[in-house]
Amino acid sequence: MLAVVGVVIQAGTMSMPGIIDAQKDFELFGVGIGGVPFVVPQVIGFVVFLIAAQAELNQAPFDMPVAESELVAGFMTEYTGFRFLTFFLAETASMVAYAAIAATLFLGGWYLPGVDQLHGLVAGVVGVAVLLTKTMLIGFLMFWVRFSNPRLREDQLQRFAWIGLIPCPSSTSSSRASSRWCSEWPTPSPGC
Repeated sequence: MLAVVGVVIQAGTMSMPGIIDAQKDFELFGVGIGGVPFVVPQVIGFVVFLIAAQAELNQAPFDMPVAESELVAGFMTEYTGFRFLTFFLAETASMVAYAAIAATLFLGGWYLPGVDQLHGLVAGVVGVAVLLTKTMLIGFLMFWVRFSNPRLREDQLQRFAWIGLIPCPSSTSSSRASSRWCSEWPTPSPGC
């Protein structure tokens, strides 16, 4: 996904724990009290990631497979009881997985300023609670978008993807890569 490229460039690694460690030490304009999450400099990437996750999960407003017959729930109207529950739980579990990935990439995962001083079981429990809280907040945001926006037509969806979703993360990723490349450019030694 193009939305994640900027985070990977900014962190300098593709490892999830490495991305969290990079957010612990990240400073924005020289200010980094306890680290700055990547959602601050990568807000466009965060929004594009959430939109792409909604589209990948076939949730409204991107639910084209469900809209093919314009029924209440599309192909799921044929399922009742336990079969419908299985589909619904799989969709919700996928949404939670995307929310946890977004919380890790953009919000610092299990890191919270001050948790570094905790040790042992307490640090583990607090870290899990922090990650679950961030995941639930992003999940709430995803459900809010799902229930409050109407379904897009196919032409609106294509226009939105080609005009908005592809150029924005591409430009932010290229600007992030060029700024990273310029910041690591070797400076001449004073004796030259």
